[in-house]
Amino acid sequence: MPKFQKIKESFINKPWIYLGVIGIVLGVVLGSQFSQKIPRIISPAVSYIALDEMQTNLESEQANLKKSLSSTDGKIDELNNQIEIKQSGKKDLINEVETLKRKAGLTDVSAPGISVLLDDSDDRKNNPNSIAHASDMRDLVNNLWINGATAISIEGAGHIEERVGPTTSIDCIVNTVLINGTKIVPPFKIKAIGNREKLISSINDQKALKLIYDRVSKEGLVFHIVDGETMITVPKFTGSLTFKNAKI
Repeated sequence: MPKFQKIKESFINKPWIYLGVIGIVLGVVLGSQFSQKIPRIISPAVSYIALDEMQTNLESEQANLKKSLSSTDGKIDELNNQIEIKQSGKKDLINEVETLKRKAGLTDVSAPGISVLLDDSDDRKNNPNSIAHASDMRDLVNNLWINGATAISIEGAGHIEERVGPTTSIDCIVNTVLINGTKIVPPFKIKAIGNREKLISSINDQKALKLIYDRVSKEGLVFHIVDGETMITVPKFTGSLTFKNAKI
């Protein structure tokens, strides 16, 4: 016999069992619904008061936030001013340092000037008067300083070049010239930055450079201004800035 037929006969023979079960289920469901709190209708006035209070609090917080932001902006402006003042002071200090470096010859310089060639005689005579000496370059350098040169260098063969500074020594060992302790051999090119007309006049002054001009005419010493070199570049000083011995 199918299960459905058995259930049907059981329901017909014992209906009170199923009615009892149904009653229990309905009781549980209804009891749970009544146990829940029925939501109350809130008064519109109470809601308005709460919203008004919330708005007041938000406005107060917003005002405090604006005040805090204004104070922060003021502090930022103050810090920016302090930074600008410090940076301005640093810029002034940097400019002063750069000026001192230029005066001391510690920077490369490019400006109008002249180049002067000094070399041994083309005849290569075995004669001390036919070769270029360190003393010749000392005379040239002193003459150029006196006539307004602002930067001077001496370049030898192989493009070995030395800046002439306040502590520069120009000496010789046999046929080798030492400038700032660096060995330089001819031909020598003396570069000077300054007023070109005045510097040219100083080089053409045969009285001031009598010893050189006498050897040019008698021994064939090579000495003249290099044509076409009007913009001169003088490298920075690389020698020692320490004075060991000095005299006037």
